This record gives sequence, structure tokens and C-alpha cells, in this order.
Amino acid sequence: MSESLWYVGGIIFVAIGIAVSIGLHELGHLWPAKKFGVKVPTYAIGFGPTLFKFTRGETTYAVKLIPLGGYITMIGMYPPNKIAGAKNETASQIKKRGFFADMIFSARNAHSEHVTAADKNRMFYQLPVWKRMIIMFGGPLMNLMLGVFLMVVVISGIGTIRQSTTIDQVMPCVIVQPRSASECTDMDPISPASQAGLAAGDEIISVNGKTIETSADLSANLTAGQAATLTIRPSGSKATKNIELTPIAAARGKVDANGNPVLAPDGTVQLEQRAVIGILFGSERSQQPVAKALEQSVFGISQVAQMILTLPQQLTDVAISTFTGEPRNPNGAVSVVGIGQISGEISANNNIDVVDKLSVGLSIVASLNFALFGFNMLPLLPLDGGHIAGGIYESLKRGLFRVLRKPAPGPADTALLMPVTWFVFILLMAMSALLIIADLVNPITI
Repeated sequence: MSESLWYVGGIIFVAIGIAVSIGLHELGHLWPAKKFGVKVPTYAIGFGPTLFKFTRGETTYAVKLIPLGGYITMIGMYPPNKIAGAKNETASQIKKRGFFADMIFSARNAHSEHVTAADKNRMFYQLPVWKRMIIMFGGPLMNLMLGVFLMVVVISGIGTIRQSTTIDQVMPCVIVQPRSASECTDMDPISPASQAGLAAGDEIISVNGKTIETSADLSANLTAGQAATLTIRPSGSKATKNIELTPIAAARGKVDANGNPVLAPDGTVQLEQRAVIGILFGSERSQQPVAKALEQSVFGISQVAQMILTLPQQLTDVAISTFTGEPRNPNGAVSVVGIGQISGEISANNNIDVVDKLSVGLSIVASLNFALFGFNMLPLLPLDGGHIAGGIYESLKRGLFRVLRKPAPGPADTALLMPVTWFVFILLMAMSALLIIADLVNPITI
């Protein structure tokens, strides 16, 4: 398959992943809403022109052209106006009171065309607070569950590439100080591994009786100038044997606990003296425990939280790089367009095998779901977290009124926050527009 087809395939894979994620998000709202008796006239995936639709019972299910969102409509999302006589005002009368008053009026009466006489007790606002919060939390919860599930598939099912304990290459010498030329010279000592007769394909089981799993484990149990006993399983053999060798001290790049190089202030890799024997380990695909996948999921969610907290700065950096042509931060914010580009580039890379391409694609979709969960939990309308925050406020208010022996207050009237909702919506659209323009004009390169 040509690189172009792989590139398009990567974009389509992410687009399908987004559509499925959105569909499950809305299903997380739909199912409890129907379970609690709320009338749901519409369930839709995407925006724009309708590709196809069908009706089951009282709900019309639709798939639209642009898979960048979705929604369900519930009757009675906001309570009626408490002001005496206000419920009898006409739309024209409300408009005379101002733009925001008209916005609040429209929010209260949204989807009223679906309300019949039989639906008077099926309004969303009539539900107990805990049921309303379950409905609104259902969407983000589905994204969280899908993200964790995909991480389990990737890490515990497909497995991750990690360093093995099987020797891939035995170096003829040890280059004590790093240099541009990698060929051995008469000044370089013969590698201890070569002297001991180690060969590619040999598996190192332990060193000085301590089991090893990575090169870090090997280095940690070796001391330059001191003899060490290695237990190995020779290539093609089931039996093990012991060999002795003496490591050599050499300057090597320093790495952190995650295996990433530690950089000096000038950007170069820091060096440290390390006991080496002159081998390179190979790599293997290994299925990790589910606990590792859960740990990675927690890390992914924490990364989303950090991104949200630093979003203003990130958007500023994106704007500067877009209008100045400076390289984008590869770990910075991107739009769905940028995510599609990254997925396409990875898919078109001939140096990555099909299994790894699938693994990366699923990881991208998992990260998207963590992002959907994190952003939707922000306590801002029109996000789900805004409605949940309204429920928490109402619960606290009811508790306070109960303590004060006052009559129970009605539902929290979040319709009054429509001006704020409108402002947040405009900000979200502006943010999306900036990121999409940046991804088209100055995309992130990998």
C-alpha cells in the first residue's frame, strides 16, 4: 500500500475513533435519561447535513456529516421562570427586554415542540438532583471507561516494545569516551563480552545471582574493575551456564527513571561513568499487567489536567508560532485536524510495522477520550461539568434550607447563566479555530 493510502487510512482511523467516542459519550447521557423517564426526542452524532436517520419509539437517531461533536435533546432541560406572570410572556415581549433575556427565554423553551400533554411529568428539571447528575456524568464517564479500555488493549493486549535481556550485538571493543566515529581503534580496549565469548542471541538471566530485566538492571549490578558472574542461556539452547568477565568504566549518556536522556543546561546529554561489558540488548513486544495500563491511564488523565491548567499559555505559544513561523511545541495543544495529521504521518511511516501503527492509533483515541473526559468535567456551562456543578450547588442549597428550617427551594435555575454559557461557547469556538488554523498553517512535525 502506498504512503498516501496509509496516510489517509490513519486520518480515517482517527475520524472513526472520534465518531465512536462521541457516540458513546451521548449514549452515556441517553441511557440513564431514558431509564429515569425523561423524554429524549433526538440522539445525534456529528453536526451539519444529516447522512441518515431513523426513529425508534419517541427518539430519532441521526448521523451527520461532520463527526466533531454530538448531542441529545431532553425536554425540560431548564425549569420555568419563577417570576410571576413571566411564563405567559410571548417571545416578542421577551425580546424587548434584551438579547440575554431572549437567550434565557429560548433556552427554557428549547425542544418545547416535542412536549405533549402526556409529558408534563417527564421534564429533566423535575428529576431529583442525584438523577440529573448521573445523566450529565454519564457522558464523561463513558469517555473515561473507553480510554481506560483502549489503554488495557494496547498495553496488556497488544503489548509494548521494551528492551529484552537477549543480546542483539556484541561490540568488538569499548569506546570509553563518546566520539563521532564509532569504529574501533588500537586505543580502544577489547570488550569484556567479546573476550568472554558472548554472542548475539544469548540471553542474560542474572548477574552475580540477581535477576535482570533491562540494561539498567545489568549496569546497577556491575562495578568497573571487579569480576562479575553472569548466568546466560546461549542462543538455541535451553540450558544455562555461568561465565565470568570484568566490566570496563566508560562515559555514557545519563537517563532518568523512565529511560529518557537527562539533558545539561546547554541541551546536550549529560554523561556519567558506567560499568559496561560491550553489548547491545535487543527489543521485544511484551504484554504488561493490567495494573500498568491503569497506571498509564492515570498518567494520561494527569497530562490532560496539566494541559488544561496551562491552556492559556499554550494557546499563546500556538498563536506566536503560527504568525511567526517558529516550530510548534510537539507536546503542545492540537486540534482534531492536527491529531489526524499526526495519525496519518505515523501510518505512512514505513519504519513502523502494522501492529505498532494500530497500537499508536488506539493510544491516540484513548488520549482523545481522556481529553473529552477532562474538558467535559470543567464546571462551566455548556459543558457537562457545568450542569454537575449546578446540581452540587442545588444540593448544598437544599441542605442549608433544611438546616434553617426553610421551605425547600426549587431546582437550580442554570438558565440564568446562559449569558456566561454563550461567552464560554464563543471562547471554545475561538480556541478551536486558532488550533485548526495553526495545524493547517504550521503543523506539528514528528
